[in-house]
Amino acid sequence: MLYRSRLNRFAVWARPLQAAVMIVKNGGMVATVWAESIPYWATASNVVILSLERDDQVWLLLLNRASYLHGYMYTTFSGFLVFEN
Repeated sequence: MLYRSRLNRFAVWARPLQAAVMIVKNGGMVATVWAESIPYWATASNVVILSLERDDQVWLLLLNRASYLHGYMYTTFSGFLVFEN
């Protein structure tokens, strides 16, 4: 099955801060999303197309080296089925 997943409206605020989120499939990195607030706000998004089988898992992981994520109620992670085998 082919899925489209998107991390949307990811932001950092104030001071020069960084935020990075990794999109993970079954424990392996698929993609990262990086934002750096120079001088004030920054946003970032990413879209991935994933081939998924039954019991596969996909999640987001906030990276410790850049953990200043803002927009907790505005940041979304979503996906939908593109094609079924």
